[in-house]
Amino acid sequence: MDSGIAKCRLARVLAVVFVLLTATLALTWSHNKLMSQDEMYAFQTASVPTVAELVRVQRTWPISLDPLLYPLLAHAGMRAFGAGAFALRLPALLGFLLMQVCLFFFVRRLAGERAGAVAAAFPALTATLYYSAEGRPYGLMLGLYALALLSWQVATREAGNRDQGTGSRRRGWALVGLAVAIAATINAHYFGILLLVPVCAAEGIRSLQRRRTDWPVMAAIYMGIAGFAATMPFLKAAGEFRNNYYNSGWVGLHDITRAYRSIFVDYTQMSMTTQHLWMVALVAFAAALVWGCARQIFGRGRETRIPAAEWVLMLVLAALPFCGYLLARLVTHSIEVRYVLGAAVAISAMLAVSISSWLRRDAVFAAVMVVLGVAIVGADTARIHAEQRKTAQRLASLVLSAEVKRALDANPDGRLYVQDMGAFEEDRIYEPDADVRARMTLVYSRDEELRWRRHDTMTLTAMHIGRFTGLPVVSYEALRARPGEHLFVLYHTSWDWTDQAFAEDDARVQPVGHAMGGDVATVRF
Repeated sequence: MDSGIAKCRLARVLAVVFVLLTATLALTWSHNKLMSQDEMYAFQTASVPTVAELVRVQRTWPISLDPLLYPLLAHAGMRAFGAGAFALRLPALLGFLLMQVCLFFFVRRLAGERAGAVAAAFPALTATLYYSAEGRPYGLMLGLYALALLSWQVATREAGNRDQGTGSRRRGWALVGLAVAIAATINAHYFGILLLVPVCAAEGIRSLQRRRTDWPVMAAIYMGIAGFAATMPFLKAAGEFRNNYYNSGWVGLHDITRAYRSIFVDYTQMSMTTQHLWMVALVAFAAALVWGCARQIFGRGRETRIPAAEWVLMLVLAALPFCGYLLARLVTHSIEVRYVLGAAVAISAMLAVSISSWLRRDAVFAAVMVVLGVAIVGADTARIHAEQRKTAQRLASLVLSAEVKRALDANPDGRLYVQDMGAFEEDRIYEPDADVRARMTLVYSRDEELRWRRHDTMTLTAMHIGRFTGLPVVSYEALRARPGEHLFVLYHTSWDWTDQAFAEDDARVQPVGHAMGGDVATVRF
């Protein structure tokens, strides 16, 4: 008896250790990571002076196309810790850690303390750790998905204990947690509505088995759904981008496989050969996971007996990329793989459950914990070092050469124009020369963007930025009408249409040098 208690305590201690390790790695990653383009939109939104101004921006001129919850949490963080990347990313980090904690308790009820420790540790090994250091809603959503699973599990398992004081209180808090988790997920991201698919599927199976409806659970679900009403003003404002959104219509079955790959690795930086090898490895992992879960469901003499509704909850959540694909095909007509990363929550739980019978052996449990610890530290240290190199290279590119600085000082216009939105955001925040930062000006044109890129996402974003940030923004048409030479940074990317526009307008382009990761040139129309 004492030995069993000691083993349970050890599993709990190890779960706490892995959560603390994750927090350390995520904070280190965040410290060495520049803000991404989307993070800068979120930062500019959340750093406005008041909550009233924040609400007004999201309702009228949004540049971060999310509901209110994450900007509001980031704004609160900035009031407490100052306007910076740490405060912006704090809700994402706390969400990721919440996922690990909820996974431990969720899986502990399914397959024991040791399986719970494995489930809590595994997410730190995956590529989803990136979103704990990204000031966007996705890390927060992972935590809310896990909270919803745990709350539903506790609420349904305590359904038979209503007459017992402890059980009744626990069920009541679980019902509140379920309603809050659903409403918060929907208000963190519009694709958060997909959380209803696994929760409703599981509750539907449970109702069929019981042959009656658990009305308190249904009421909690309905109360969570009612939270969708809070998104409507912001959804309407974001709808302005929908007509010509940058990835509108690009929805295909490959988005499903991309989503599963992105859970485990950042495949976008890999060669095709490496991607194919990873695909083989992931297919093997998926087959092993299915086999392990099948053993738990159909195996003879199994000690772990998990209710069918809880299996449905995990399996449907693990299929979230398929649900996201259908939502994109039928409703939104656009999707990013990060919208459906909630599948990682279910995959972590299923992995731990599938090996739970082996974890009862002390040697196996010890080996699994050691391998997980070494793998997490090794993989995430490599990711952090790669981020450090990327950051150093980007900052070095922002130091202007002597010839570029002379050209800027000599230019009568006195401005340094950038059309690529992402480059403008990064360059202006991290440029070390205050004088250069002050001269940088964003150029936009709906006509040119639609003509050469078939979308107007950057134009709308630029126009909205000009409304509430005070950053210098000018239309291409107004600049083209001005006489004299203008100094541009040209990036020649799929976002930058200046090469085509200059050729169409017979502009004289004279190269000056290289700076900020692009080519600097004088342009005379």
